[in-house]
Amino acid sequence: MRRMPALTDVRIERVDPLELDLDTADALADAVAEGYRRSGVDLPVHGGPAFLQARRLGSDNRPAAGLWVAWVDDRPVAHADLELPWRENTGAAFVRGHVHPDHRRNGIGRRLFDAAVGEARSAGRTRIYSGAMDGTPGGAALEGWGLVPTEGRYAVRRLELHATPTASWQRLHDEAVAHAGDYELVHLVGPTPEEMLPGMALLHEAINDAPVDDEGEEPVLFDAQRVRDYDAAMAGRRQTVYRVLARHRTSGEWAGLSMLCVDEFAPTVAFQEDTSVVRAHRGHRLGLLMKADMLRWVAQERPEIAAVDTWNSVTNHHMIAVNERLGARVVAHFQGYRLDR
Repeated sequence: MRRMPALTDVRIERVDPLELDLDTADALADAVAEGYRRSGVDLPVHGGPAFLQARRLGSDNRPAAGLWVAWVDDRPVAHADLELPWRENTGAAFVRGHVHPDHRRNGIGRRLFDAAVGEARSAGRTRIYSGAMDGTPGGAALEGWGLVPTEGRYAVRRLELHATPTASWQRLHDEAVAHAGDYELVHLVGPTPEEMLPGMALLHEAINDAPVDDEGEEPVLFDAQRVRDYDAAMAGRRQTVYRVLARHRTSGEWAGLSMLCVDEFAPTVAFQEDTSVVRAHRGHRLGLLMKADMLRWVAQERPEIAAVDTWNSVTNHHMIAVNERLGARVVAHFQGYRLDR
């Protein structure tokens, strides 16, 4: 029988995300993957290179505010990340982490969580957020540490590209076109051209009408620099961003945006990011049009992509209906948690 390490055998270290090495990142990514595998969670997991770059660059070209690693016998077995929003929601902090299943129920997760929360409190953050996938021990652990569930409950849906006839997306595309004759679609791969940045910021901000995770959450505001930072982070993380944009033919106004990210370290499963329509241009089935067009596009452009995963708040009934019409089916659920004390 394998001996569980005593807490005295566990070494917790804070690691500068910019100094995280690939061997450590590989081991931590393996811990996440093994945890999901044993819990029956059918989700793709970052490999070591993607894990490393995500901590160095985040989504705004800045490193994580904190990273703590637990070591047993000189092997990294668990980690916790700290994110401190700095543009808005500056009273909030986000703590995320995983413990290898061979080393659970030994206090490691609690020590990592407490280290991250302590740093957040020192930075003046009063609202601590975390979360866990259904089927894993994470939810019970968080509740045991005093966190309570928030409104942030998400369903992860998967669309199997190789198993879905492209004619089905063509049919939905044509149906949507019949209601959106005043609009044209524009394709963009990679960073946003400088002249498109103001319009892109407007399109990103339109997502603020979607359901929020918590009543204290402030809207995410975009400007040209924030779009630049996002694009730079994705490029550095080897995430190729595909965008389908809708533009009103008569006025030239940007009306909608749908985004897909392909992790070039593991491109077989792509990730659907924001899909948003500017309020003044709703009611023309632009969401369905852009998403159906995206699927037609990437199926031809990137045949190695076997599936697309998308996260939806369980209260976002409109987008859920669109995704299910496209053929997406639920593969996992995520529950958000909050700590106020």
